[in-house]
Amino acid sequence: MVIGMDEIFRIEARAIVEGMKLAWLKGYKQVEINCDNVMLIDTMCNEIASISNIAEVRLIHEWCNKD
Repeated sequence: MVIGMDEIFRIEARAIVEGMKLAWLKGYKQVEINCDNVMLIDTMCNEIASISNIAEVRLIHEWCNKD
């Protein structure tokens, strides 16, 4: 099986989204996320995350700004 770098990025981003959803459902409103994917961290720290063409990045941005 061949997996490209963009797929790895999306898989890791999706794992973060699912973890954030689970934490929210369990009642946690503040969580710390550890990730060793520098490209994903840089993307999330960048102001462009809210308009990214990658759905998972936008979802992480939305969950981070949830009340």
